[in-house]
Amino acid sequence: MGELSGTSILSICLQIIDNPLIVSMHMQGVGIPLSPTPAGFALWHPSSPWKTVRSMLGLVLLLSFITEFTALLFSSILDSNSNGIAGPTDPEMALGSSICLTPLLLILIYIRRPKLLQLVKAVPSIEGRTQHILDHDTVVTSPMPTTIKHHIVNDSTPLEMPKSIHLWALFFCGITFSGLSLILSTILIGNILILSLLVICIVIPAWIIGFSTPVFAWWSASTRFFGLRLTRREGEAMLIAGMLSALPAIVINSTLFPISISMLGVNNPMSSNLGIFLSYAVSAPFGEELSKALAVLLLYSYIDSAKKGFYVGTTVGLGFALIENLMYIMSSLMGADGIAFAFTSLIRGIGSVPGHAMWTGISGYGIGYYLHKKRGFPVENQDTSWVLYDENTRQVVSYSNQDKAVTADLPNWWLKHVGSGWSLPKSPQFCIALAICGHSFWNGSLFLVGYIFENSHPIIFVLAMLGWIVFLIFMLWYCSLRILPSLFATDNKQQNVPPNYY
Repeated sequence: MGELSGTSILSICLQIIDNPLIVSMHMQGVGIPLSPTPAGFALWHPSSPWKTVRSMLGLVLLLSFITEFTALLFSSILDSNSNGIAGPTDPEMALGSSICLTPLLLILIYIRRPKLLQLVKAVPSIEGRTQHILDHDTVVTSPMPTTIKHHIVNDSTPLEMPKSIHLWALFFCGITFSGLSLILSTILIGNILILSLLVICIVIPAWIIGFSTPVFAWWSASTRFFGLRLTRREGEAMLIAGMLSALPAIVINSTLFPISISMLGVNNPMSSNLGIFLSYAVSAPFGEELSKALAVLLLYSYIDSAKKGFYVGTTVGLGFALIENLMYIMSSLMGADGIAFAFTSLIRGIGSVPGHAMWTGISGYGIGYYLHKKRGFPVENQDTSWVLYDENTRQVVSYSNQDKAVTADLPNWWLKHVGSGWSLPKSPQFCIALAICGHSFWNGSLFLVGYIFENSHPIIFVLAMLGWIVFLIFMLWYCSLRILPSLFATDNKQQNVPPNYY
């Protein structure tokens, strides 16, 4: 087996039971034609759970630049001075944004190109041969007569994530150490050498840990919680779709909505209290939830049940939160304020991030139910076969002709609530509306509490804001604990049982 990524044929190494096939690259002749891949066949290689985290970190940095340049491009065309009033257009800014955006998009396309593997299946047969020509210069030699089938297949390596407890431990230890270090470093801020070491050793790692680990912790927990089959490529596609959904959301929030309300008579839409409130309570909920719901809908091929739709929605929401977190945590670090950094990271990690996941999960549930009603649920395939190979040695490690069941990782205290949760609406329109309302209440109420207490004593203001944030997080968690059990109420029925896969 070899990876095909731009080149024609790479080195191949297979096994027939315990007997190796030998590959040589010197003979000319007519090769074995490709044949269709067997139905239900899965092929993967051993992988580190942290590999997904590393690859997603690289992608989120790339996508953050794509998001910023896209927003700048639209702003340069519609509102180049960013005052919320249409015009003027800045052609030079638009051209510069396009020039910067183009190579980034090409890099994204290159990184996400399909990962194809060459599979040669040898079956012992008295009518076979011991030498088989794959193409004009590749020959496979076997120690016994065999017949050969030649396939090109997708890498089906399953999604593996570090345990959420490890990610949470990294998060809390990271923000505690970084916050204390930033506080202590304020007395040394005048020293250029110390400042440089501070940025390299503390600020950058703190930023990465602060914006990413909560998202990956929630993703790991939800993946184990639902127990759904996923390849790593599928899981990454869902998270990337959530990141990309930030593109239209930012354009709506920063350009289209301010221009729209200014046309309706709102003065200073970017700075007035009314403009800011409408941006928080109307623009952000509508723009973000509709953008995320569209991303879920575009992933329709991954959704075969309402429960799967909910999971896809939560993953899309987490992808969106990853981009948003990156921006917020960076802003909190710009002032080198350790307390502000730790507080922002903590509140977003336990509040805003699961909030995005829950709201988009509700939208995904409605979309999943709609797709189920329209297409019906697939018949579960009990005959899936799989092959596990070593990516470095190209040797087959293990193989099977039957599945190993994947089950939801539900804690014992959770099981007693299964069947007694709040049922979600079945209509995608109502589900999306519910997500928008939840998001709007979160944003709008926070703004109103801040507005009411802005002229109060600073201690009263901080206590009021902190108290309301705690209340919102409590309500979010309470609603989540009542909604999620309903997803498993009919888990033993065929339509809610995800296909097994390992």
